Amino acid sequence: MADIDDFATSERPEWLRALARRAAASSEAAPGGERPHRAPRVRTLIRAVIGTEGRAAEDVIVRNVSPGGMCIASRTLQPSTGEMLRVSLPGQADLQAQVRWVGKGEFGVLLTGSGGLDVDRIQATNRQRNAGFAAALEKLLGVRPQGPRAPAGA
Repeated sequence: MADIDDFATSERPEWLRALARRAAASSEAAPGGERPHRAPRVRTLIRAVIGTEGRAAEDVIVRNVSPGGMCIASRTLQPSTGEMLRVSLPGQADLQAQVRWVGKGEFGVLLTGSGGLDVDRIQATNRQRNAGFAAALEKLLGVRPQGPRAPAGA
């Protein structure tokens, strides 16, 4: 039987090699194969501007946020893992972030500066922005959109 390294590097589709690497990393990450704690994500669609040294600023979409990072979607910007970025969100101070992973059309960043992200404010803004849509759904279809979810373990 081939070991995990042979499986991860053999002639297989990239997604399958990535899955094998992720499985190997998660089993090494914590004793007993437990995954380390991960902060809950808040889904959103926020326009942001990403700036880097030596590149023009680009518009992107923030897909989800946590207190320490975010997932960002872009059709044109493909940063490198480890690259430092400046993220400008509406109503918040510019944030410094390090690219932690890069996928097709999206990447994840870890916030490195002080202060972090005001996730409660982002959730409130999302609710306010979507209130008209929620009211229209209820009026037209007689359904209420799902309310905010309680944190896991609450």
